[in-house]
Amino acid sequence: MTKTAEFLVIGGGVIGCSTAYNLAKHGAHDVVLLERGDLCSGGTAKSCAIIRTHYSIESNLNHAVESLKIFANFDEVVGGDAGFRRTGYIILGPEAHRASMEAVFRKQNEHGIDTAVLTPQEARDIHPLLQYDDAGVIGYDSFTGYADPYLTTIAYASRAQGLGVEFHTDAAVTDITLNGRLKIVHTNRGDFTAPTVIMAAGPWTNQLGQMVGMEFPYEISRHKVITLKAEEPYRLDWPIVKDLTTPEKIYFRPETGGYVLLGTGDHGDPIEDPDSLIDHVDGAHIEKMADLIAHRMPAFAEASVTAGWTGPYDITPDWNPIVGEVPGHEGLYVAVGFSGHGFKLAPTIGEGLAQMVLEKDIRVPITPYAMDRFLSGELLQGAYGIGSIS
Repeated sequence: MTKTAEFLVIGGGVIGCSTAYNLAKHGAHDVVLLERGDLCSGGTAKSCAIIRTHYSIESNLNHAVESLKIFANFDEVVGGDAGFRRTGYIILGPEAHRASMEAVFRKQNEHGIDTAVLTPQEARDIHPLLQYDDAGVIGYDSFTGYADPYLTTIAYASRAQGLGVEFHTDAAVTDITLNGRLKIVHTNRGDFTAPTVIMAAGPWTNQLGQMVGMEFPYEISRHKVITLKAEEPYRLDWPIVKDLTTPEKIYFRPETGGYVLLGTGDHGDPIEDPDSLIDHVDGAHIEKMADLIAHRMPAFAEASVTAGWTGPYDITPDWNPIVGEVPGHEGLYVAVGFSGHGFKLAPTIGEGLAQMVLEKDIRVPITPYAMDRFLSGELLQGAYGIGSIS
């Protein structure tokens, strides 16, 4: 049986569900979302879900600020619970980054974000476990927090369904046929036809692209996250910490139960196939991370590792996403290559992509993320080099 739709979204992570919801919210009818497994079963499920606005690239900062407003008022703006918890955010940098960091702080303040440069003593009053001796710059943003990736995705899906979006889970795409204006998406649950198809399958997007003769410029890497617990429980109201003084650009945040969740903003381990991802964090990585966090928080010198998992990053050459219409394929759109930014930008990326598809005014511009920048050489360059803080 072949089912028809006006808009097909492929991918049931937070980007796909946000896009489907925003399509319906902005007036689209006959929207169908296809997900090969369960909703929030891919990269979104492994996200640390930090919602921060410190970006040196203007378009990223704009989306992060506007998305933070949505996360902080999620029930009013979207409906439902995203699990958002406001903690604040301390960012530490070397003296060499002072000019770049302070420029971002000023830009954040222009957007209404409460950001300031702190002295070590002021920082200790906010986070007493940190040592600041080797930090050239200490910034603090009181608005940042983190959310729950599953709750956020399901809330978007639930609101989308309430607006008429049809969801098909366990619907793996097996092929895509371009038949003039119509696209036929073949799945193990039958065929779906639509004039507009949006591919939002994260690291799996190139598997879809190959079906239409496209390969998007991103690579896949495996990122490791561990949780630790010290003798004294880590307080939930202590801020998220980003440490740019480390080559790995580590970050850590509080987790329920008095734990600390610790990850990195570097490249990670390259992998060819996202389906080969396994939840194994090797001992060498654990030892390195333990040393780094013990340096930054001496109270964690004897902390125990309580869990570990891995998640995929889809990383473009400039560490910024590809969002918009696929060149040479009318009615075919893509959102991929978020390089670690995806969750925190998902509310406004989904909104902007829906507005683009429906030819409406785009509230937060997404044109900087067009794929043709890789052909023109106009890449999005951040102040801190490659990494998910750009």
